[in-house]
Amino acid sequence: MKIKSLVIALAAVLVSATALAQDPVIEATKMYNEGVVLFKAKNYAEALPILEKTIEAAMDADAMDLVEKAQKLIPTCYFQTGLTQMKSGDTDGALANLNKANEVALLYSNASVARNAKNAISQVYRVKGANAFNSKDYATAVVDFAKGYEVNPQDTKLALNLAMSYCELKDFENGVKVYTDIIALEKRHSRFAEPAAEAKQALSNYLLVKAQEENTAGDKEAAYATLETLINADPANAANQMHRLQMAAANEDWDNVIAWSELAAAIQATPEAQSDVYYLLAVALDSKNENVAAVEAYKKVVAGDKLEPATKRAKELQDFIKAEKEAAK
Repeated sequence: MKIKSLVIALAAVLVSATALAQDPVIEATKMYNEGVVLFKAKNYAEALPILEKTIEAAMDADAMDLVEKAQKLIPTCYFQTGLTQMKSGDTDGALANLNKANEVALLYSNASVARNAKNAISQVYRVKGANAFNSKDYATAVVDFAKGYEVNPQDTKLALNLAMSYCELKDFENGVKVYTDIIALEKRHSRFAEPAAEAKQALSNYLLVKAQEENTAGDKEAAYATLETLINADPANAANQMHRLQMAAANEDWDNVIAWSELAAAIQATPEAQSDVYYLLAVALDSKNENVAAVEAYKKVVAGDKLEPATKRAKELQDFIKAEKEAAK
């Protein structure tokens, strides 16, 4: 009787132990702890599959606390794995894991990892694009830079490279758009002031060359439209207004010189620069035989190297007007 009772007791213990070992919550917890150990040891690539299996097991066991704990670690695992691959030069592997990091970070509401992943993704594409750009393969550079720009439009180094690549391909419409977007960032934060200044200068360089080529080819209206684009992108830039005015004067397009002069003069920073504008206006009016208005414009030339010829010409016109009046009597 005692032997039988002992056997029954042992059987009960064995059944209890088997049930304990097969308890899904305990198994999921064990799996999670294994993943945490690897995570803390910075073995992120090894920790990742274990933590993902933990989520599956914990969900089956309805252990949502374990699910949430594992979810907090998984974005970092993908990010750190991608970062390691990026540093080793495995750009394709890095992009796969960094994009996944961004995806799961957004899914699990981990804003910090999502932001870091986006920054890293744009850096990878910046490197890929730079390799193509340096080989003058601008079409490939555009593809790579554009992918990074889509993920992180505030990566201004990448954005400047993208805009430059578009312009090198003569795709000025897209190039201008990206440069304009960079310039607009300055209004959001002062840290964008330097890249905005670079964008303004680069945009000016490209569009001035384009306008000059159009003008030389005899398409004045296209050249003026290009300079208008430049002015609209950076309206406070007095030099841009002056470029358009000088081109119109060189073309002896006097009506446009007259139409654009006051706007150009209003934003010049010095008496010398303003006097240069009024001198061009005076020459335009003079060329159209609008003598009285021309004299008034010449008188507005008060400084710079145009002062002497303006003063001389104003005196000549005044004498001419006076002589005309006397002859008409």
